Amino acid sequence: MKLPPCFLLFLLLNFQLSAQEKWTLNDCISFGIKNNLQVHQAILSEKMAEQSLRQSRWNLLPGASAGAGAGMNFGRSVDPNTNDMINTSFFNNYYSVGTSFDLFRGFSLQNQISYQKFRKQAAENNRLNAVDDLAFSIMNAFFDVIYFEELLKIATEQKELSALNLKKTEALVSAGLKSQADLLEVKANLEKEELFCIQTGNNLTSALISLRKAMNTVPEEPLELVPPAEPVILSTPALPDPSGLFVHHISWSPQIRQRENEWQASLKSIRISQAAFFPSIRLQAAYNTGFYETNKDANRRVIPFAEQIRNNRNQSIGAYLSIPLFSKQMARIGVTQSRLASEEAQTRLEQARQNLFYNIVEDCNKLEAAIQESSQAEKQFEADKLAFEAAQKKYLQGLIGVIELHTVQNRLGNAASQVLRAKLTYEIQQRVIDFYSGKRFWEENNESENLK
Repeated sequence: MKLPPCFLLFLLLNFQLSAQEKWTLNDCISFGIKNNLQVHQAILSEKMAEQSLRQSRWNLLPGASAGAGAGMNFGRSVDPNTNDMINTSFFNNYYSVGTSFDLFRGFSLQNQISYQKFRKQAAENNRLNAVDDLAFSIMNAFFDVIYFEELLKIATEQKELSALNLKKTEALVSAGLKSQADLLEVKANLEKEELFCIQTGNNLTSALISLRKAMNTVPEEPLELVPPAEPVILSTPALPDPSGLFVHHISWSPQIRQRENEWQASLKSIRISQAAFFPSIRLQAAYNTGFYETNKDANRRVIPFAEQIRNNRNQSIGAYLSIPLFSKQMARIGVTQSRLASEEAQTRLEQARQNLFYNIVEDCNKLEAAIQESSQAEKQFEADKLAFEAAQKKYLQGLIGVIELHTVQNRLGNAASQVLRAKLTYEIQQRVIDFYSGKRFWEENNESENLK
């Protein structure tokens, strides 16, 4: 029994995921590049552009055609041999070979080659840009999963602390050292921590779905991710120069090159439209022959087939000049539209350059902010940790109430999540800056990511 292609693809993806136990960031990106449908569509567009370029080159060669026909005439018809009207049925057939060559068409064929060449380059850069976009989409989804996994651990620890405080409060209530109101407050805080764990778990599930979608994986298979090694954030790092990054990145950026190729193609499109104002010269040659039952000799016998084919030969060769006189302004309007399209393509190029510059500036600022926030978040976490330990002792001694304890505990949980967010933000922004510098981190063979 022959299996459908979609089922075979499902089995293949299932096998790949089963064989892969743990997934690093580069593993996820490599898998996504091979299986993502948008990248596959960009590859197909590039192949189609390649075929269009080949066809434009073939158009420079002469065209040739051959034909043959046979028929039986009945009733009143024209004798193909004498052009007289006859009432006799007869058989005839013909053979023809012809060729034509465009000697001059206002250089439109040459400009078509250049046009298709730029379109092919644009399709190639579109594919590279699609790969880059997919890599960053997978990276963001990957770090979203890591963030919610770690946040769920923090939430679980907070919940366990609340559960432990509940047991201690119950003992204190039994001993008459705490009131029933304090016990209810602790229970309410535990329920709040439980709700936060559920919400974080749901966010983790959504992040995993987004990652699977970008990678185009089988939803049912487990996906165990390997967190990247904790980054070393220097207190006084060398921050990148946005202007220097922009000058370097714009020299090889597939996105910018695609826009440049589209603009260059639009300039050739103007040349193609202008060809409508020029005369065209075409050379043609043809060879024809045929056999007719009405073609007879002096004895009224049909001349043999071979002899007719030889005798009825007809050759022709000629040159044809076509001069455009009036085309209802179609040529002029076509040139105007091409020029407007070229101006639009140039505007898109300038807009892409402008957006790229401000994106680089923004990403450099985000990296600097992540460094500052990470350093401060670490200090805040250490301070809140000591404050919580002291508050817990005071609570057991009856020096503070349960609300003060929960305030300090919540502040500790928020500080831990801020440390996590700042470090992951730094990791993402550092990879973005590396990309601007010309480093596609997912193409590296030696990946500096270890198991925690």
